[in-house]
Amino acid sequence: MANAALITQKLQEVHLINKLERPGQIQLDSSFSLNVSFSPDGSRCLGKLQQTLRDKEFAGGKLTLTVELLGVFQCTDATNDNVKRQIHAEVYDQLFPYMQVQCSNLAAASGIPGLMLKKGVIDPNSIAVNKKGPDGPDRNPDGGPKLTLL
Repeated sequence: MANAALITQKLQEVHLINKLERPGQIQLDSSFSLNVSFSPDGSRCLGKLQQTLRDKEFAGGKLTLTVELLGVFQCTDATNDNVKRQIHAEVYDQLFPYMQVQCSNLAAASGIPGLMLKKGVIDPNSIAVNKKGPDGPDRNPDGGPKLTLL
């Protein structure tokens, strides 16, 4: 049962360094991170997916691509940790195709055609739900950041 429905997504931030000097194939390291913040009533959440690609061959980092996407989601029953873990995995599944398109287009525009990301597998049981974050004026009572949702 789906607990999250994507309302909107946007490209938040891009960092691209391409200092490759010759055409050919390169080996890339790929990593991603995903943070999901829930509204106090659990009816919406904000997912921030960051993907980073780096060349393996050159210690100086001749190619680095970092893309950050934000997605706003309508949530159902996001009031307990198990549902929040499931929503976390659903957020990744729904944002990944947008991330694939952004990374592929940016790579092609910088002279590296045919880039395809490998989709990660997220085990909901391995997701940590942070109930207590730093206190402050930009935090909700449950510790999550205050969100302005559309």
